[in-house]
Amino acid sequence: MSHSSEIVNTKNHWAVGIRWPVIGSRGDKYTVEMTHFGFDCNCIAYRKCKHIKHVEAKFDDNSDRWAS
Repeated sequence: MSHSSEIVNTKNHWAVGIRWPVIGSRGDKYTVEMTHFGFDCNCIAYRKCKHIKHVEAKFDDNSDRWAS
């Protein structure tokens, strides 16, 4: 299930289909993918998870999070 983004318009975005590996707080590996409808993560959360928020924040022009 895709979770819409308040930061980036994902519809027809150049990064649609790209998958980012994310390491969870307990060392588990997850994958976040941008879709035309928002972001998906393969973790068990039903809401927008912190893994999605981490990747989504990298698209924020007002953020310096590319360094992390």
